[in-house]
Amino acid sequence: MKQIFTDEELHVGKILTLDEKTAHHLFHVTRTTPKERIRIISRNGRVYHGHVQERPHVYVSEETDQTNDTPPELTLCAALIKADKFEWMLQKAAELGVTRIVPFTSANTIIALEPKKIDKKLARWASILEGACRQSNRTNLVTIEKPVRLQDLSQFQSELNLCAWEKENVSQHLCCSLDRIDHSATFVIGPEGGLTAGEADFLEQEGFILCSLGNRILRAETAACYMLACADYAWHANHGLCQTDQKPESSENGAASSN
Repeated sequence: MKQIFTDEELHVGKILTLDEKTAHHLFHVTRTTPKERIRIISRNGRVYHGHVQERPHVYVSEETDQTNDTPPELTLCAALIKADKFEWMLQKAAELGVTRIVPFTSANTIIALEPKKIDKKLARWASILEGACRQSNRTNLVTIEKPVRLQDLSQFQSELNLCAWEKENVSQHLCCSLDRIDHSATFVIGPEGGLTAGEADFLEQEGFILCSLGNRILRAETAACYMLACADYAWHANHGLCQTDQKPESSENGAASSN
């Protein structure tokens, strides 16, 4: 089902007037017809259904019982990397359930953002994130923060705080810590050149757990996706998604019976 976000308060029967960008996407890019039902998400997370009328209007026909995405709240502190790779990472992180993204600079960061262009860059990043949320049927948007320094990352900490470091012993793998994930977690991913030993020590002293992502060296954007995917798996495994009250019947020799 196609999906749009709006800043307006919604109610059944409302005629919603879309902004030019959303209207263009819905009417001309995806060629939505009045017969199609679309999902409309208000900024407070309430979910409605509706259908298009004459451009740029959408009729709100019903409210659903869907709610915002459930925990955990995942914060990704990602060092700035080359623009195309960073934007790809934003898109995939949104699809993988990230809640907030904090770009940061560190010793090995090679990307420099001009202060006067930061607002324009943030608007572009927010647009990419909204598109990814719309495509993946999320009912909440990802928050993108202004770039900060590595030394400022402690202000974005959660219940569980992990930092991927390629020099950490593989025995301290990410999976060793994810069994603790509950309501929130913060992940730190360094730039293409990695974090320095001094930076890793600093983050560890600030309360981040240094962890390995295995023997393979991952690109920064791949490492971000890996951590988020593992977190999603661990949270669902820890919260009983796959548990069942039904136990397989056993035969006399102790093996599960089969038909």
